Amino acid sequence: SISRRKWKQWYQRRVRGMATKSEGIQRLLQANAKVAEAKKKKQKRLKEAKEEAKKEIQAFKNKMDFDFQEKMAKSQGYGEDYSAQIDKQSEADSKKLDASLAANEDKVVAWLINLVSDIKPEVHQNYATVGFA
Repeated sequence: SISRRKWKQWYQRRVRGMATKSEGIQRLLQANAKVAEAKKKKQKRLKEAKEEAKKEIQAFKNKMDFDFQEKMAKSQGYGEDYSAQIDKQSEADSKKLDASLAANEDKVVAWLINLVSDIKPEVHQNYATVGFA
């Protein structure tokens, strides 16, 4: 049988081993908790970064859309100035056409009457090639 001294040594080693195991388990649990906390912080930072990126993207889209609308308005000439300019141009063109009509109306009518009344009968070239003439 085992002597008392050996028994005591064995028991102390066993208890120390258990205490060491218990300490190791505690350390593992603490490390696990720290890792979990670090993961949460990382996820939070990623979420904040995504939200910030979305805001920046939206601001960029809004700016680009505004710039595009502004350029389109300038290129298509929206506004009072452009409408007034078109009205003036149309009025000027209309006056030019009226003046041209008044100056050349008699000449054009005479030319058309001359063309209509001066008839020169001729055999059409297709009719002549078929051999009926």
